[in-house]
Parts: sequence; structure tokens; C-alpha cells
Amino acid sequence: EYYWRGVEADPKNAKQLGNYANFLCDQRKDYVRAEEYYQRSVEAGPQNATQLGNYAVFLEEQQKDYDKAEEYYRRAVEADPKHANNLGNYADFLWKQRKDYDKAEEYYRRAVKANPKDATNLGNYAVFLKNQRKDYDKAEEYYRRAVEADPKHANNLGNYANFLYDQRKDYDRAEEYYRRAVDADSNHANHLGNYANFLCDQRKDYDKAEEYYRRTVEADPKDANHLGNYAIFLKNQRKDYDKAEEYYRRALQKIGRAHV
Repeated sequence: EYYWRGVEADPKNAKQLGNYANFLCDQRKDYVRAEEYYQRSVEAGPQNATQLGNYAVFLEEQQKDYDKAEEYYRRAVEADPKHANNLGNYADFLWKQRKDYDKAEEYYRRAVKANPKDATNLGNYAVFLKNQRKDYDKAEEYYRRAVEADPKHANNLGNYANFLYDQRKDYDRAEEYYRRAVDADSNHANHLGNYANFLCDQRKDYDKAEEYYRRTVEADPKDANHLGNYAIFLKNQRKDYDKAEEYYRRALQKIGRAHV
């Protein structure tokens, strides 16, 4: 109601229009109306870097219109070449959608330079360095910087835990960061599931692992991967074949629906 009243009071206010668009996208999932207001926001403020960048993210993530998304990422960066959030989002886009790794790294560096304390950009650059460049020493440097910048950033904590587990084989520190990730966001299914796998595979603590598998599927009961991992645990460790089959079926149902 108040977003709407703000837009009615000042229908050319780019920030008000953009905030309402974000609300319609994120809370209402009304993507048709959200796009209408994103378009109105960039028409009202064609040099407003934040609104241009938000529309670019919408075009990439919701509309899957990558050419148009790139157009708006570029406009956003031109409007404010030091806008760290836009630079980092464009870097992610170049990496994941365009597979232009050199250009992606250029924009990750620009994002970090624009704001050396932005935990999200630091963490995303760390993931890029680990997954794409295989530069584990440099990746760890950026994981550490990300965690120092925001010690409660659950995604960075969980990603660093995975790195310590998979690349460094430092199981004690990995567990420390898994716990910190779960403490920071107790309903983040991926981190709960990764910690469950760690407890099962590395610690052989099956009771605690089952606790976290249950928490994982409660946090995201529609994720086929988590359902399948719990099924494997029930089959291999618990020998509870009836319950394992129940979770296998649930996982397969989700996979089937995803491909309809």
C-alpha cells in the first residue's frame, strides 16, 4: 500500500519506482508488473546506476534475456563506473552466462577495488578463482577477506568451509566454518546439507549427520539433491530401506516435475 502511495505521490521518482519493482519481483513474484515498474524507473532515471543495475539483474535472472541484460549492465557501469554492486553483478553475468572469464575477472577486480569491504563481491571472486582459475592460494586470500569483511555472511562461510574441506583437506577448520555458516543462517539448505555430508563422510557421526539431513529437507523440501542425499544416507548407514525408498521417490518426483 505504501509503495503504491509513494508512486502515486511522485510518479517520476526513479527510486520509488525501482523500490516498488523490487518488491513486486522479490515478494509478490509478479514479474509482469515488476518489469513494468523497472522500465518506468529507468525511464525516470536513465542515468541512475542502481535502477539500471537492478533491471539488469531482473532481466538476467527472471526473464533470461541475456542480451538485454548485458545492455543494462553496461549502461549501469557507464552511469557509475565505481558502483561496486553493479560491477560485481556484471562480473557474475560475464562468468556464468557469457563464459568470458578474462572479462569477468577484470570486473571482479574492479568491483573489489571500488569497495574492498564488500563481502559479497569478495566471496564471489573467491569462488571464481577456485572454480574457474584453480588458483587456490589466491582464492583462499579472498575467502579470508570476505569472512573478515562480514563474519556473519552465511554464503561466504559455507563456501569457505567447502573450500577447506575439498581443496585444503583441513577438516577441523572446515567444520568450524560449517558451524559458523549454519549459525549465521539456520535455514540455509545448502549449508545444512553440506555439513550433513561432512558429518557422514568425514566424521562418521551418523546421529548428528541425520539431524542435519532432516533439517536440510525441512528447510527445502523440494530440492531433489537434498532428498536424494538423505535417501542414500538412510540406505547405506541406517539400512532403513523403506524410508530410503520414500525419499528416493520424493527426489524423483521433483526431478520429473522439473523436466515437465
